Amino acid sequence: FFSNGINRMISLHPHQQPELPLLPNLGVQVVAGALSALSVAPAVSIVDKAIVSNASGLEPLVPCLLNGVRTLLKNPVSFFKAPSFMLIWGVYGGTYAVANSVQAICDHRGYDPTYPKFAASSCANVSLSVLKDKAFARMFSTSGEAKPMHPLSYGMFAGRDSLTILASFTLPPKLAKAAKEATGLSDTMCENTAQLVTPCAMQILSTPGHLYGLDLYNRPVVEAGGPSRAAFIRREYVKTCAARMARIFPAFGVGGVVNANVRRLGKQWLLSTSGTPAVSAN
Repeated sequence: FFSNGINRMISLHPHQQPELPLLPNLGVQVVAGALSALSVAPAVSIVDKAIVSNASGLEPLVPCLLNGVRTLLKNPVSFFKAPSFMLIWGVYGGTYAVANSVQAICDHRGYDPTYPKFAASSCANVSLSVLKDKAFARMFSTSGEAKPMHPLSYGMFAGRDSLTILASFTLPPKLAKAAKEATGLSDTMCENTAQLVTPCAMQILSTPGHLYGLDLYNRPVVEAGGPSRAAFIRREYVKTCAARMARIFPAFGVGGVVNANVRRLGKQWLLSTSGTPAVSAN
């Protein structure tokens, strides 16, 4: 009974046959993830460094952003060798590769990828992002020394990233379908718009938790006479939310569009080399 129920719940189109050999397709998915992440990692690393530096008091937000752009333009070799860039590329390359691979496996088996893809990509992104956040908080702290990170900071960062993954991989297809039914616009227009807008909009909800986690790391104890954590969040919310939208837009907005197109091209290449007729462009 339970086995049949689970099979009915996860089955997407049981009549469809796998279109591609799984292992070559997984290779395409990993390459697509790495290329998508590479296309957005420079912008995201600049914004991430500025957000963390601003929250710690090391450097104001706008000057830090401008300094990052100058380094990218004037000394690109140094920029791309920097730990801040490599960490960001690793986070998003890993996240896209996991999400793509789970999608490919579910498509191969005829399963609905919604929940497996969300669970796997959330685990990948949360674990990689927490490690990245810990490294950034230490690299761009005013103290210049490593401090233990409060478990609640980990929780805030994990919740923030789970909301972003939900808005980047799970919600856009559903919103695109609803938008198409409501407006009659093309699939491409609805899918691209949903992918670009939804992750950014989620930052309105996730930014307070992000700021709380950073403040808890930088100020484990709120000193008498200092601003409360709520006051800190109110003071930094607008510019931090805008900065997070600016980083999420390339990371999961533009990056998501790039990822979808690279996956589509890779699938077409595999179909042409294997001689398998295309059933869908998903």
